Amino acid sequence: MSVKSSMSFESEQLNDEKCESFLTGTRYVTQCSQIKKYPKKCLRLPVLTLLTCCALVIVTLVTCILIIVYTFKHPYTHKPRCQAIQDGDAMELYRGSLNPFSELREEEIQNVVDFLFAQPNLKLTHPSKAGINSNYIHVIEMFLPPKKDVLNFFSHGRTPTRMARAYIFKGNQSAPVVEEYLVGPLPKPYNISLMASSSRKTSIPYTYRPFSKFEIKAFYKAIVPKIMGKIASLLKESYNATLSNCGKQCLRFLITPVSSGFLEEGRRKSWFWFAYDIEFYTLHPLDFQFLVDTTDVDPSRWEIQNVFYANQHFVNLDELSYRYNEGTINKTRLSFPHTSVEEQYSAVYLRGEAVPKDLKSPPQQRQPSGPRYTVNGNQVNYMDWRFHIRVSPTLGAQLFDIRYKSERIIYELSMQEIAVLYSGHTPAASMLYYADSAGLFGTRLRGMMPGVDCPDHGTLLDVMAYTSNEGGLKQLEKSVCIFEHNTGTLLRRHRAYGMSGAFYSGLVDYVLVVRVYICIINYDYILDFIFHNNGGVEVKISATGYLAASFYYPEEEKYGTRISDTVVAGLHHHLFHFKADIDVKGTDNRFQTMNIGHERKVNQWSHDPHNAHSQNFFIKDDKRTEKEALYNFDFQHPKNLLFYKNDPTPLGHTPAYRLIHKGMTKSIIEEDTGFEPSVSWGRHQMAVTKQKDDEISSSSMFAMWDAKDPVVNFTKFWEDNENIVDQDLVAWVTMGSYHIPQTENVPTTGTVGTDLSFFMVPFNYFREDPSLSSRDAVKIMPLDAKSPLSGAAVERYNTTLHYDCLAKKIDSELLTNSTFLFS
Repeated sequence: MSVKSSMSFESEQLNDEKCESFLTGTRYVTQCSQIKKYPKKCLRLPVLTLLTCCALVIVTLVTCILIIVYTFKHPYTHKPRCQAIQDGDAMELYRGSLNPFSELREEEIQNVVDFLFAQPNLKLTHPSKAGINSNYIHVIEMFLPPKKDVLNFFSHGRTPTRMARAYIFKGNQSAPVVEEYLVGPLPKPYNISLMASSSRKTSIPYTYRPFSKFEIKAFYKAIVPKIMGKIASLLKESYNATLSNCGKQCLRFLITPVSSGFLEEGRRKSWFWFAYDIEFYTLHPLDFQFLVDTTDVDPSRWEIQNVFYANQHFVNLDELSYRYNEGTINKTRLSFPHTSVEEQYSAVYLRGEAVPKDLKSPPQQRQPSGPRYTVNGNQVNYMDWRFHIRVSPTLGAQLFDIRYKSERIIYELSMQEIAVLYSGHTPAASMLYYADSAGLFGTRLRGMMPGVDCPDHGTLLDVMAYTSNEGGLKQLEKSVCIFEHNTGTLLRRHRAYGMSGAFYSGLVDYVLVVRVYICIINYDYILDFIFHNNGGVEVKISATGYLAASFYYPEEEKYGTRISDTVVAGLHHHLFHFKADIDVKGTDNRFQTMNIGHERKVNQWSHDPHNAHSQNFFIKDDKRTEKEALYNFDFQHPKNLLFYKNDPTPLGHTPAYRLIHKGMTKSIIEEDTGFEPSVSWGRHQMAVTKQKDDEISSSSMFAMWDAKDPVVNFTKFWEDNENIVDQDLVAWVTMGSYHIPQTENVPTTGTVGTDLSFFMVPFNYFREDPSLSSRDAVKIMPLDAKSPLSGAAVERYNTTLHYDCLAKKIDSELLTNSTFLFS
């Protein structure tokens, strides 16, 4: 073949593949075919030109080799170039159009604050100037409208009146009290009234109030000087550290609130105990504890009543000081840890032989087409799901009006309480019972680290909260995360094989996750609401963070695990309580258990009349009252838990949602004693009650202290034993686990094997698997049903435009050889 340049070219046939995607009906099909390429090959060139080309080739090869060798020896000198990333702010959950689930806006909160300060009878003090003996606003939040009004809004568009509720601490009066007020209407309130409720107290003893920053400040001002005035030398000699003017060798304190269930009427007391102020202080406890009566609103009248030091009890500081100086007691001698922070056993730094050794990056998920969900204000849409998010300052994250395929299945899904019940030998350890709602869950949601706490491709949301502990209004940045997740597991799959009938179908379990972290002192709780593409909802919670620990004595052996020479971490019971207001095909529902039994059945077709076998069967058992519906797990009597609408389908089934409980726990502390009445919801794995607007929550911010007379007594929710047949029903789910610490929990506890969850999944609700509508599925059929190994066609309903090169290669290879799949 001649051309004008006098160069000659010859052709050589090369094979390659060409892949095409086309639509057949509702299916995308990818097929690849062999194509021919005819590359050009140089045949004749002038000698000088040829030598020049050869020299350039040699130089290029040598240069490439040198670059490769240098890069191998110096891997960090050539860092990957990153595209410019726009540093945008997180979305604000409280923006967007108002709906019945919208938390208060900044303007609304400010209007409520201004209105309350304008009430002369309240005598309010701003948080910046308040103290325990002041009247101040502790928290303000939206008051959820009655459910019937909200449903009416969705049906007819009639917007419920927006109201706020405010907790006001009244320390500046002769009989101090905490009161819950209803304020409104919003946005410009003009009315205030004491909240009326039959399910909770709205005028609460001041001794039941949760801890506040004002109480901590008062401790430093009123108690620390008393300690330093009497035993400063003891602290220095015993621990080589002190409380004030301590430089880098400081002590800090931890608090064990003593529940009213252990105290005489009307008293408020706490055990305070010291630890070294280093990373992280809960793993550096010391053996100095003291009981303080903080009943009086005047901190100058607080009294140190008991002291525990070196495994000995003393009436007060005076007795301890006298006997210490006389040398008639055991004394503790410890050196302040002087090793570097990186070497402290309690600090989280890279230690040991680092992995991976080859500096390879971990796998990452990506969204080639961008997010497949939308967030509009507090409403989220994903596939067939739609719901609203609210972050209540008191309860934290709540999901409302959860709909699948346009039908509401859950009206409210939220966590109610976290309790941690410790055990130990010392006073502070043995009295350590936490009800974490005292910390106001919604205000404990803090910023997430992108790429760690929240995937890089996730959406981060800011929330707004008003609380005195934050000095008033505070924006909690990047505290809610929403992301789609490839779980790496299959939602469904089947591979049929053989000389006829071979096929493959599979669907990855892609899910949407709404995630928050609740950080309370030493523990970080990871709460996930997970939406699966078959109509199932999952609630999962995990605990990580630091252990709470005590000074080691031999007497602690049966209560905890020794994790260092002087430290023991105590056994504790985690308890979590959740609310699920379930609406299956409306609000008139029933609760049923499908009880699984066994029988011995004679084989009637056998010639031997004695030939029998044992098999299982189930019986449907409708629960008619709240007491009948109390659920306690029993391995000897397994059962399914169903919430259903009494409206049979053509097949005779009643559409239902099944609650699957995978976080079983049983509280074994004695009922109605000590702290237990504050967490009476922990007696059962689940309770089912008739929905009442007034039964907002199963617990309260006062539960840490109120055991003598609980502000919310959950047993009253079901003790009236109301009818629950064809009623609006609420499931109250208890999950938990006993944690016996281990050395691998140092420095922080891991989440592997510790997560707890429950599911709500459709049960005879749909005629078939609703995930069949997912275009994320893959279906593979042989090209010839009689010869399934000779080739197959792959259908990718949704991913043909974005699936990767490996998938293209596999699809192409399957066209001619499907042995690996069907043999």
